[in-house]
Amino acid sequence: MTQGFISRLGQDALLFMALVLGVAWVASLASYSPLDPAWSSSGQPARQQTQNWLGHVGAYWADISYFLFGYTVWVLVAALALLWWWTFKAWLRGKTAPRTDDRLLMLRLWARRLLWLLWVALLLCACAVLEWTRLYRLEDSLPDHSGGALGFWIGPLAVHWLGYTGSTVAATVLALLALSWVLGFSWGRVAERTGAWVEKWLDRARLGYEHLRDARAGRRAQREREAHSARDVVLSREVLEKEAQPPQPMPEDKLPPLRDIEPELLTPTPPQREEAAQADGPGAAAPMPAHTANQVLPWDEEPAPGKTYASTTPEERLEPLWDDPSPTAANETALIATPVKRQKHLFDDARSGLLPTVELLDPVALKQETVTPETLEMTSRLIEKKLKDFGVEVRVVDAQPGPVVTRYEIEPATGVKGAQIVNLSKDLARSLSLMSIRVIETIPGKNYMALELPNARRQSIQLKEILSSEIYQDEKSKLALGLGKDIIGKPVVADLAKMPHCLVAGTTGSGKSVGINAMILSLLFKAEPSEVRLLMIDPKMLEMSVYEGIPHLLCPVVTDMKQAAHGLNWCVAEMERRYKLMSKLGVRNLAGYNAKIKAAQEAGEIMGNPFSLTPEDPEPLEPLPHIVIIIDELADLMMVVGKKIEELIARLAQKARAAGIHLILATQRPSVDVITGLIKANVPTRIAFQVSSKIDSRTILDQMGAEALLGMGDMLYMKGGTGLPVRVHGAFVSDDEVHRVVEFIKQSMGEADYIDGVLEGVSSEAASDWAVDFEGTPAGSGGGEKDPLYDQAVDIVLKDRKSSISHVQRKLRIGYNRAARLLEDMEQAGLVGALSSNGQRDILVPARPE
Repeated sequence: MTQGFISRLGQDALLFMALVLGVAWVASLASYSPLDPAWSSSGQPARQQTQNWLGHVGAYWADISYFLFGYTVWVLVAALALLWWWTFKAWLRGKTAPRTDDRLLMLRLWARRLLWLLWVALLLCACAVLEWTRLYRLEDSLPDHSGGALGFWIGPLAVHWLGYTGSTVAATVLALLALSWVLGFSWGRVAERTGAWVEKWLDRARLGYEHLRDARAGRRAQREREAHSARDVVLSREVLEKEAQPPQPMPEDKLPPLRDIEPELLTPTPPQREEAAQADGPGAAAPMPAHTANQVLPWDEEPAPGKTYASTTPEERLEPLWDDPSPTAANETALIATPVKRQKHLFDDARSGLLPTVELLDPVALKQETVTPETLEMTSRLIEKKLKDFGVEVRVVDAQPGPVVTRYEIEPATGVKGAQIVNLSKDLARSLSLMSIRVIETIPGKNYMALELPNARRQSIQLKEILSSEIYQDEKSKLALGLGKDIIGKPVVADLAKMPHCLVAGTTGSGKSVGINAMILSLLFKAEPSEVRLLMIDPKMLEMSVYEGIPHLLCPVVTDMKQAAHGLNWCVAEMERRYKLMSKLGVRNLAGYNAKIKAAQEAGEIMGNPFSLTPEDPEPLEPLPHIVIIIDELADLMMVVGKKIEELIARLAQKARAAGIHLILATQRPSVDVITGLIKANVPTRIAFQVSSKIDSRTILDQMGAEALLGMGDMLYMKGGTGLPVRVHGAFVSDDEVHRVVEFIKQSMGEADYIDGVLEGVSSEAASDWAVDFEGTPAGSGGGEKDPLYDQAVDIVLKDRKSSISHVQRKLRIGYNRAARLLEDMEQAGLVGALSSNGQRDILVPARPE
C-alpha cells in the first residue's frame, strides 16, 4: 500500500511539473522578441532587461523553439497539451498504465503510442512546409526562416518534386489527415454533422418563412374578403337608392315625334295562333300600351360614384338597365300551353353568398412552448442509454421537435433488428416515464428508424391556423379538408376529391367528433351550396344537429336509420342519373361535365336535358354540385339497418367518385363486422385516431401504431395506395366556433331549401324487394306474422313436414335470423312444438289437403 501511495505521489509530481513547464513555455513563446539577446542573435547588451516574461532563460527557450520550428511550434505545444490532458483524465479516474506479462498486449499499446507520435511528427512537417512555402513573409519576426529549420529542410525538397501548388496541396491534405488521427475524429462524421446542422437551421428558416408567408396570405385573403363584402354592401345600397328614386321623364322638346315610333307587333307562336284566334272578338283585342315618357331611361342622370362600366362584371353588363313594364313576356307566357309539366332542376335552389372568414374562429395563441435544444440533447443521450441497458445499441442521429411529439431518428448498430426495438417500445416508455412511444420501422429515403416521444407540454392547434395557411388558401379544390399539423408543425390539407372516400375510426374521447367537425367546417369555408351539398347521418342526434338549417344540406340531418337507408338509396339513384348525363355528353367525370356546361353558357348556348319529360322543350342543364355523405356512427347504422347498408355503401364507394359523390364514414368500433372487407376494399383512405388495441389498429390501417397515439386529436392519416401512415395532430374546433360559422352562413346565404324525395324511400316496383329486406331486419316489426313471408313459410313447413331453421332458410332464401324468427312465431301460434335437442320441432297440425 505504501509503494502504491508513493507511486501516486510521483505521478502527481510529474503531472504538476509538466503543467508548470508547459505554462512557462507558452509564456516564453508569447512574449518572444527578436531584440532580446538569445542563441541565434546578440540583441541588446546582457546587462539590460529583456522583454521576455521569463527573462534570459525564456528568451533563449523561445528563440531555440522558433529557430527549429517557426510558428509551427504552436502545433507541437497543442499536441503536448492534449497528451497532458489525456494523462490527467486517466489519473482522475484512477487508471494507470497496465502492467501485464502479455507481451502482445504491451506491444499493441506501445505501437498505438508510437503511431500517435508518428502522426504528430507528420503534422509538424506538413505545417512547416505550408509555412515555408506560403507564409514566408513571417521571416522578419523569426530568428531564421519561416517554418524554422524543419521547414527550411523539407520545403525545398517538396517544391523541387511537386512545385509550389503541388506541395501546398499535398501538405494541406497530409495536415488534415494527421490532425484527424491525432485528435481521434473522422472528417466524414464532421461533414455529416455539419450538413445536418446546416439542414436543421435551413429547415427552421424555411418553416419560419412558411409561417410568415401563411400569415401574410391569411391577412391578404381577409382583406380581399372584407373588400368584397364592403363592395357588395355599397352596390346593394346604390341599387336600393336608385330604385327608390322615381324615374324622371324626358323634356318634351327632346322627345321624338310620334310618327317616328313604330308600333310593337306581337305575333303569337304557331301553337298559339289557334288560341289567339278563338280569343278574338268584340273587345277582345285590347290595344297594347306603348312606351310612354315615364318609361324612358333617365339619360341625364349621373352614374353612381365608383360604379363604372369597367368595374362591372360581364353578368352585370348584360342585365337590363330598367325593368321592362311591357306585358309582352307575361302575355306570351300565358299563351303557351304545355301539356306536360317541365322537370325542375334538383339544385336550382342552391343560393350563393359570402363565404365565412377565419375571423369567426378563435384566435391562435401568440406564444407557445417549444422543446429546447438542451432537452433534445438530454433525451437523445437518455434514449441511447436506456436501449443499451436493454441490450440494444443505437445512436440518435437527428431530433425533430413538433407541436405535440418529437421525432428522434436512430441508427441501430450492426446486427440489431428492427423488431427488437419494436418489442421494447413499452419498456422504453416506462423507463422514460412516458405514456406511450410510437416506433417507426421504416423512413422513406433513409436507413434509420424513428421514435416519436410526446412532449412534456403539447401545443394547442387551432383550426384557424390551418384554414389561414397558404396551403389551404392555394388549394383550388372545393373539397379541401383541413386536418391539422404534422409532427414538425406543417399544416396538413387533404383533398376529398382525390381520396375519394375516407374511413375514420377512433375510440370515445380520441377526438374523432372534433375531427369530423373540422372537416365539415373546412368544406363550408371553401364552397358555396351550389358547389357542395351535404348529407349528414347522425345516429347520436347530438354531433351534427348544430348544422341543421344550413343551405348546404340536401335534407335535414338524418337521425332515423330507416331514413338514412332511404337517403343512401337516393344517392345511388342520383349517381346513376349523373352517369347517364355524363355518358350522353361524352365526359368522364363531374369536373368535365361542369366545365362543358359552363363553356356552353358562356358561349350563349343552351344544352337541354337529353332525358327530359318534355323532349320538345327540354329544360337546360345546369352545373352539378359535389355531394358529400357524412356518417357519424357506421356501427349503429349497420346494427339497425343491416347488411343492405353495406351493399349501398360499397356501391357508392365503387362508382360514385366520377359522379362527384364522396363518403366520410366514421365509427368508434373498428371491428371486422363493421369495417368489413367489402368496405375496406373500396375506401382506400383511412384516418385512425387512438384505438384500444393492436387488433383495432390492424383493422383500420392494416398495421399497428394507432394504439400508441396520445388521444385529443392525435391521428394517423394514410393515403390510398401508400401504406405508410402520416402522423397528424388534429386541429381543435369548439362548439362556439361551429355556432358562429353556422349563423354566419345562414345570414349570408339564407336558410336551407331541402330537396324533396331524399328521405321518402323507394317507390318503384323494382325496389320493393329492397324495402321488404329492411322490414325483415332486426329493426323491423317485432311480430313474425306481419312478415310477408310468414304464410309462405307455414305452407313449406306443413307441406314438407320439416320444421328446421335451415330448411326454411334454404327454401325461402332468407337469412338465418329471419328463418328462426318465423319458426318461433309458428311455435307461439301453436303450429310447431318447442325446439328439441336434435334441432327439430314437432309439427302439431296435420298436413293441408291437396
